[in-house]
Amino acid sequence: MDKKKVILDVDTGSDDAVAIMTALLSPELEVLGICTVNGNRCIEMTTENTLRVVEYLGNDVPVFKGCHLPLVSSLTPGRRPHMPFTGQEDPEENVHSDYLDYLPAATIQPQRQNAVSWLVDTLMASDGDITLIPVGPLTNIAAAIRIQPEIVEKIKEIVIMGGAYEYGNITPAAEFNIWIDPEAAKIVLDCGAKITLVPLDATHRACISLGECDQLDAMNTRASKATSEFARYRIKGYRVFQPMEQDDWGPIHDALAVAAVIDPTVLKDVRQLYVDVDFSGGFADGMTICDVNTRDKKARKNCAVALNADREKFVSLVMRAMERSPK
Repeated sequence: MDKKKVILDVDTGSDDAVAIMTALLSPELEVLGICTVNGNRCIEMTTENTLRVVEYLGNDVPVFKGCHLPLVSSLTPGRRPHMPFTGQEDPEENVHSDYLDYLPAATIQPQRQNAVSWLVDTLMASDGDITLIPVGPLTNIAAAIRIQPEIVEKIKEIVIMGGAYEYGNITPAAEFNIWIDPEAAKIVLDCGAKITLVPLDATHRACISLGECDQLDAMNTRASKATSEFARYRIKGYRVFQPMEQDDWGPIHDALAVAAVIDPTVLKDVRQLYVDVDFSGGFADGMTICDVNTRDKKARKNCAVALNADREKFVSLVMRAMERSPK
């Protein structure tokens, strides 16, 4: 079986950790490297958390530290007042801790090369067979495109966890990853690469239940126990923050993007649409505008947008990955 070459771009908190473990433990994928970015937490925390996950699994995939702030949004006074993020105003709503305390502190280090320059070098040297899986803000990828626009022709596909059609999570209009750096999202969505967008509409179906956490605990591998820990933490937070369809469900957003590369049929109701991004600084700042009714007749349909997901297929895929982990 030919493995799909992928690069992960993460702002590692709890769901990124599950996404990383799913990718590293799935034989369908060859993870060339992991880039970190500011997002869920500051770049030092997201990098440390990423290193913890990699070392916890005994893996040697290289980790590259990326951009510590968004391209533009943090420059406007008051537009992103709490950037970079640490902690949360209401601890009961927290779905990410600053550090992944379940995992031991990392003893390994990130690579010396910056993530953006590594992306440029790696893609330019490739045969156009690398898929990017960004599950955090799109700052690193947008910066790489600005530095070397020719990389776009070298990208097989970009599968993005981000955006929302129906409603947001960080604001009524915007999803967190896009909201953090909407200008970067605009650059990436307009770059011309093949793009699949995995928004909240789909990831809110990519939930793990408390009963499935029990199954992960019974599996008794390193990854299954960590996934159960992170999922339970998310279920508790989402009960307060944004309740799911079932009270004992918690969404593992980022892992759905990885699952979609392994098995695209995990995504449902996928539509080819023109998607734009609001970066006006107003109420809809960071909103992804999905032209479902094709009101803009001249716009290129730049994204395949998944508006639903197969929860059972997603959970099964994650379970199989975690079962392959060392004990």
